[in-house]
Amino acid sequence: MKILLISHWYRPIKSPVKRMVRIAEFLAKKHDVTVLTSLPSYPTGILPEEYRGKLWVKSFENNVRIFRVWDFPTPNMGFIKRTINHLMFVFSSCIAVLFMPTFNLVIVSSPNFFSGLTGLFARRLSRGKFIFDVRDLWPDSAFELGYKSKNSIKKILKFLEKYYYLRADKIFCATEEIRKTIIEMGIAQDKVVTLLNTVDTNIFKPIKINRQKLGLSSQDFLIIYVGSLTQVQNLKTVIEAAAILKKYPKIKILMVGEGEDKGNLITAAKEANLKNMSFINSQPTEKIVELINAANLGLISLSKNKFFSDNALPTKTSEYLGCGKPIVACAGKNLKSLIEKNQVGIVVSPGDSQSLARAILELYQNKAKLKKYSQNARQLAIKQFSDQNFYQVLDDNLLETKNTIHGKG
Repeated sequence: MKILLISHWYRPIKSPVKRMVRIAEFLAKKHDVTVLTSLPSYPTGILPEEYRGKLWVKSFENNVRIFRVWDFPTPNMGFIKRTINHLMFVFSSCIAVLFMPTFNLVIVSSPNFFSGLTGLFARRLSRGKFIFDVRDLWPDSAFELGYKSKNSIKKILKFLEKYYYLRADKIFCATEEIRKTIIEMGIAQDKVVTLLNTVDTNIFKPIKINRQKLGLSSQDFLIIYVGSLTQVQNLKTVIEAAAILKKYPKIKILMVGEGEDKGNLITAAKEANLKNMSFINSQPTEKIVELINAANLGLISLSKNKFFSDNALPTKTSEYLGCGKPIVACAGKNLKSLIEKNQVGIVVSPGDSQSLARAILELYQNKAKLKKYSQNARQLAIKQFSDQNFYQVLDDNLLETKNTIHGKG
């Protein structure tokens, strides 16, 4: 079967691409897979030297054919510039589709929300099947985060969202809450499938770490945050919690990642004289596994926006659980239900720095509870967040879709 996977972002970009890389490389073991993506400027807006001055670049990585197109590189900040960036990717990718062979199946990753237009265009040319992969409920999450637009534009975007869902043969949802929301919109239940973000639990697993090599003592209590340093994560809450915890010198917070809010966060930490907080750049997977294992807690912070926080289940969740790390989170009902039901950590309301500091302190002072949560975390990872489960759901639904395709590839 010939498959086209459309994802605005792909490797070597790190934070928002893990899910699509996993899907592409798994499918490439059995099928002919092409990824249509942008030249990699996210999140800084700066293109690596080898991509500058080019409108498109072709490559072949891990059995996946990759076609990169130009998309108006811009830092991931400012609503207007980001919208232009997203729309330019749609324009460039639609042109690219005209010069591609036909495909039996088109899979689109959202966000970028507008990538669905390229997917429908490619599907029309190929007369194949269409799968829409929803990682975030756009456009509602954008409206709830404060992006203002005329009612007419909102209506157009909501119409487009519903049109994607109606035209899709299958809809993959990154969380159960997203699945429920889409079904409530009147979409047929049998074509909406939860496909949780998972990890390879043979890689993300508990291992012994020499903490001294990382500049830590055996007495240090390390909280780690891994992922995007963006305004959507509301990491100002973590800064405020770190300030509250300054009187406990053994408690340290490590932020690992990139994003448009990183500079602001570093400045805020310096101004507050937070010696208990440090920042490092994004790291390769093997280093991330080491750092998580060196930590005592995994940290998640989400926006105060109820719509966003209630539906989100960040990829870092499965990474922490795989390494057997309890989670302390500022999050809404989706993550709260998961963490509390399985007793793997503590969840407080988004933006509540006082409660976040108290939760960290509680686990710092209660070693028995910390150990219990740690054991439960690893068990939950094996049961629900292992790649084996991810690939099984993917395989079952791809097989079902393939069986409806005339002239299978």
